Amino acid sequence: MKQWLALVAGAAVLVVFELPRLSGGAVVAALLASAVLVLALSRSNASGPGSIVILTGLLFVTSWLVNIPEGVLFDVIEPAAAPVGLVKALLASFAAVLVIVAVAGRSGPGRAGDSAPGPDLPATATLAVATSPSPIRSVRGLLWRLAATPAVFVACYFVAGMIIYPIVRDYYVGRAMPDPLAIASMQVLRSLALLAAAYSLLRTLERRRDAVLVLGLALPVFGAVFPMLPANDLMPAGVRLVHALETVPSTHSSASCSRSGSVRPR
Repeated sequence: MKQWLALVAGAAVLVVFELPRLSGGAVVAALLASAVLVLALSRSNASGPGSIVILTGLLFVTSWLVNIPEGVLFDVIEPAAAPVGLVKALLASFAAVLVIVAVAGRSGPGRAGDSAPGPDLPATATLAVATSPSPIRSVRGLLWRLAATPAVFVACYFVAGMIIYPIVRDYYVGRAMPDPLAIASMQVLRSLALLAAAYSLLRTLERRRDAVLVLGLALPVFGAVFPMLPANDLMPAGVRLVHALETVPSTHSSASCSRSGSVRPR
């Protein structure tokens, strides 16, 4: 019951930040984002301030920090509006996560083994998981992700962009388009930001299936559905839908690279 209440409360906070412009898409997007946050919290062994920082970073970075600067690059968002939009998004992310963590009863100190093993494993297994070194902390694994994530992300981005460009070309007519090097550089930065946000959460997940489920939902929902579903003055509904579908492969690839080989296969 607490998780359902947390879901509704978190969605309500996100909806409030959409006022005075509110649409059905914004409500659905808020519910989806809140549901993924509740899921991530339930599978993570972090609690209290740690969980608030991790989940706020995941929502803010994936939904807004990687999207608003790109909107500026493509002449969709006015440069002067970007800082205001980022601050508002950060406040919305923090407020929603704070409410979710509080309502879910996870605002206290972290509890060891919260989401590790399961009731079917003995206490010794819990101790082993908590004390043995995890591959997620290996320098080699981190370096592999730092190299693979930008490469896969950029490739997915350009392939998807070439596919959808004929559909959205009319929308971008008359806008100042950046050169390919600037676009590629932006995607490298975006992919590294996504990796950092995902990696922070990944360190609190003990099971591989939790990493697959949580990150496989969080990055596409936060990165594509949540920012594109609500109606806005910047893009018509058709363009937003196309861009949402375009963004899913690259964000999903980031999730795959960040979680690959990082937790035990249980």
